[in-house]
This record gives sequence, C-alpha cells and structure tokens, in this order.
Amino acid sequence: MRKLLLLKGGVPLILTLYCILCSGCSVIRDKPAKEDLSLALAGMAGSDEVAFEGANMLTRGGTTVPESLLFYGGTVEDHKKVKLYTLLPDKSASQKTAAKGVKDLKSSTYALKPYYSQLEKKDGRWELLTTENSSEEGNPLPALNPLKQLEELDAMEKNVTEEAGAGRGTSVLRIELTPSEARKQLSVELEKEMQNLRPKGLESAKNSTAADQAVAKALEKLWQKKNNELQEKLKQANVETVYHLTIDKKHNLPRRLTLNRKVSYSGETTNKSDNETYVSKVDFTGYR
Repeated sequence: MRKLLLLKGGVPLILTLYCILCSGCSVIRDKPAKEDLSLALAGMAGSDEVAFEGANMLTRGGTTVPESLLFYGGTVEDHKKVKLYTLLPDKSASQKTAAKGVKDLKSSTYALKPYYSQLEKKDGRWELLTTENSSEEGNPLPALNPLKQLEELDAMEKNVTEEAGAGRGTSVLRIELTPSEARKQLSVELEKEMQNLRPKGLESAKNSTAADQAVAKALEKLWQKKNNELQEKLKQANVETVYHLTIDKKHNLPRRLTLNRKVSYSGETTNKSDNETYVSKVDFTGYR
C-alpha cells in the first residue's frame, strides 16, 4: 500500500487540502450561478404569498423624465394571482415638482392619480382581470407584474455571474441579456405600447359623417407615420440590459430585483439627447 504524504504532525496532505478548499466559498462553489437563479425563481413560484414594493424611472439625455417616476406595491397570492396598486403623478403636476426626486415626490401634496390592477395566470398566460376597482386606460401596472418579469427572465438568453461583496446570508447575481435578446425585449415592449396607442375609431367611422371619417383617417395616418419612425429607430438602437437579483441563500428566495437598461442610437442623424436609461427596483417581503 502506498504511503500517504504527511505534513508535520502526521496530518495527511490530501485531507488538509480538501478542508481548505471546502472552507471558503470564494474558492469553490456548490453550484453555478445559473442554477442559483433557477432555484430562486422556483422558490418564488412556490410561495403561497409574497408582498412587494417597487419604483422605476427613465432618463433621456441625462435628464429625468418626470412622468416616468412610478412607485407601486402589491401582492402575489396562490402562486398565480397578482394585485398591483400605485400612486402616479398627475399630468397636471409641474415638471419642477416632479423632478425633485423620489423623496420629495412621495411627500408632495399635489394631486395624485391612483391605479390598480389585478392579474391571474390562466393556461400559462397572464390575463388582466376587469374588476369594479380596476383601472385600464393609461395604466402601466400590468407590465410591472414582478412574477411575469422573473418568468420571462428565466427564459431569456443571458449570461449569469455572481457578484462579490454580497451581504451576509445573501448572494447577488448579475444577469446580462445578450445584445440580441436585449433588443428583442425592448422591441416587444415598445411595439405593444404603440398598439395600445393606435386609434380605435377607423372602423366605427365608416358609418359616420364625412368629417368623422376624415378625422379617423388622419389619426390613423399619423399613427402609421410614428410607428414607421419607431421601427427605423429600433434598427439603430444599441441596447444594454443588466439585471441584479439578490437572493436569500438560506431559503433560495428573491429579495430584490433591479434593472438597468441603456439605449443609445447609431447613425448620422441621431442625437445624444435621445439616449435613454431605464432603471427599476422591486423588493420582495413577507413570504408565506
């Protein structure tokens, strides 16, 4: 039998190396970052109830777009039901007031417009439920369903790595979408918004007066023009999208999801003032 290589004191060298490697997670990992992501998403989907609070903002040319400031909250119940609510700055509010920032905006006394949405997952798709208290026109909440965001993130083409310096008991995953996936995600979102803005009166105007028909045709022509401009702009867009997901390592549950999306445009006719950065954050609490 071969003799074990011993250190001074008679401790086997192989055993010593094994203990060193296993003692530090910075040296060896139990599982890859993508598996950490899958486990966290499964833990979220398996929770009976969870509360969340979020906020997002858009800057264009380095300046905050006041109407983009949004604060919302909600709950996920029975794995497939999501309720969202928020207070939005009213369009009549001055830009100066809205641009003061998150802290001042929350405590400001000008008129706020409430929104509410309720969604349910049926046959693998999220459907917006119409209730007595729900609001639909101009409502941004359905797109902010955090459970849907996590589900879509799991299916996207991405690179997942673990960030250093996470707080005790947590890990932070950096999730960067591939350039093609980032562009695709943005295109889908903007095209959906454009469809929501499309005039609905063209068909109904066929039996109306000549003046009404003329107005409907003019609105449709304007929409087509703006839609074509959007498509051309998307072709020139360079999109960088990075998520950060903070995970409770003990329970494999998401604690915070942030998104930073930078959009710049290439081409001789583009202007740097068109460059945009969209940031969002949602915190998950009260798991049951």
